[in-house]
Amino acid sequence: MFPVLDAVLERARRQGAVDVEVFGERSTSRRIKVFRQEVEQLTAARRRGVGLRVFRDGAVGHAYTSDLSEDALDDLVRRALDNVAVSDADEYMALPRPQGEPADVRPYDSRLAAATDAQRIAVALEVEAAALAADRRVKLVEDTLYADGDGEVFIVSTAGVRRSYRAGQCYAFAYVLAEEGGQVETGYSYGVGRALEDLDPRAVGAEAAGRAARLLGARKCPSMRAPVILDPFVSAAFFGVLSSALTADAVQKGRSLFAGREGERVAGDLLELVDDGTLPDGPDSAPFDGEGVPSARTPLIAGGVLQGFLHDTYTARKAGLASTGNGMRGGYSGLPRVSPSNLVVAGPTTPLDEIVAGVEKGVLVTDAVGIHSGANPVSGEFSVGISGILIEDGEFTTPVREVTLAGDIVGMLTGVRALGDDARWVPAGSIHTPSVVIDGMTVGGT
Repeated sequence: MFPVLDAVLERARRQGAVDVEVFGERSTSRRIKVFRQEVEQLTAARRRGVGLRVFRDGAVGHAYTSDLSEDALDDLVRRALDNVAVSDADEYMALPRPQGEPADVRPYDSRLAAATDAQRIAVALEVEAAALAADRRVKLVEDTLYADGDGEVFIVSTAGVRRSYRAGQCYAFAYVLAEEGGQVETGYSYGVGRALEDLDPRAVGAEAAGRAARLLGARKCPSMRAPVILDPFVSAAFFGVLSSALTADAVQKGRSLFAGREGERVAGDLLELVDDGTLPDGPDSAPFDGEGVPSARTPLIAGGVLQGFLHDTYTARKAGLASTGNGMRGGYSGLPRVSPSNLVVAGPTTPLDEIVAGVEKGVLVTDAVGIHSGANPVSGEFSVGISGILIEDGEFTTPVREVTLAGDIVGMLTGVRALGDDARWVPAGSIHTPSVVIDGMTVGGT
């Protein structure tokens, strides 16, 4: 695809543009849904296109196209130049410059492209069968999904950036309904990898079934102030909301509760929070970001202390710093924006059974509803509906539902007292986290 990008770059230069960046993408994605051991949906989609940014005196003009014909590329350049002519200038807006060599990460496994549709279907069928076999109370697997994507990214610029990489990812998902005595509960699970061989479809189905069945008989529990254990799925959702407050874009716009708090203690001593786009198994790892800046490991919280924020080229120039390689793009049609790559929750761990054994009274939270709408990254306050299992005298006892969990993000972070030994990748947001134990949370029930 480099010849197309080079042609666009040359067209823009011939029309007087000096600072030019061309971003190209081509990809294939597949999605398979099964229901009652029959294929319900099988789709494959191909996508390709080019995005162009032209910079002039602090202004930027952007345009994109999926049509790579000669006339369409001419029109692409005209539109970008027209846009830059009417855009407002910003002293911090400038063409990204090279910042060293790309990170040594290879996010592609050739086994993914070698897989057949029959093999992909077999994964989805096995997930559903495992869920139904795991517990007699599982009456229906409402959603069983296998999906994958295989794509290439290209970027060239007049600053000397000329880079590309290929990435692939696949995942399996199940959403299960369990029923007993007229009560219905739901559970879900994911598996993620770079090739089908990385997935364990039986484990995905069985876990989804177990998460649904263990909530049967759930009811409200008494209101309390007690320790809670957020399982990895719930922990990932909370840290996903938190991550938006750790972007320099949010800080510079006054939309982050962490603004001006670098070097301050904002979490428990044991908590480490890192963004790392170079991890070999990271779902969103890549050699470089959407601006050609090398991916990196960026500490955000270490020893409970706020270390800094995530930057793209624009926010870094505004702060007088270097980009952290977090100028992410959703594709050729989008502009870079500051976003995490792989968010990792780390620190010393304790076996989960030991953690539970040490809880006199508390709640294991296995599902939380409304985290993204119920948690405010500016004020830090949140109130969300939860389901889970009551812990009494070190044992799991009664399943609970229709209760609330309330507090504030900094209070939650400073209350972190332990991390479990069950860390895993949660694909929604590409977050690696274990179960997290938080002291003194407000649980609202009866």
